[in-house]
Amino acid sequence: MNDKIPIELGKRIRTLRKLKGLTQEELGEKSGISYKFIGEMERGEVNPSLNSLIQIAKALGIQVNNLFPHEQELFPEFSHQDIQLIKKALRLLNRGFAKLE
Repeated sequence: MNDKIPIELGKRIRTLRKLKGLTQEELGEKSGISYKFIGEMERGEVNPSLNSLIQIAKALGIQVNNLFPHEQELFPEFSHQDIQLIKKALRLLNRGFAKLE
């Protein structure tokens, strides 16, 4: 796995959290995830599950695919078409989880 992905993902989560004016503790409360785990994610020390990313995105009021702004840089092994298919899959997952609520 590309070691750059968790680091860049963590930076993006931190940026979005700060834009929303939230502390790690507040994001943890809103997402149901430990603030310690939020910190580990932001530092790129862990690989969060899809469920954790969905919870974080929901707490930030964004779609999961917005956590990955620079897809081509993070996933150079994927073509543009592959990335578009992955984004479509994430949108479908977002819709599916939204219907469960």
